[in-house]
Amino acid sequence: MTTRREDRPCTVSDEFLRLPGLFRRWEFEQVIEGSDEFHIQSAGATDDGTELFAIYCRERLVGGGQ
Repeated sequence: MTTRREDRPCTVSDEFLRLPGLFRRWEFEQVIEGSDEFHIQSAGATDDGTELFAIYCRERLVGGGQ
């Protein structure tokens, strides 16, 4: 099963999957929603010094062993 956040799929899996692209800090709330689990990793900066981040996602299993 795949859920869609705009054009960004997050597949039900035990593994984190990287969302395509790099994101600025203020874009997180457009990507992160619901009960999915996320890992955010620093991925450099733009020429003007704005930090960029890679976001990894996995969908939390409902009723799973947490």
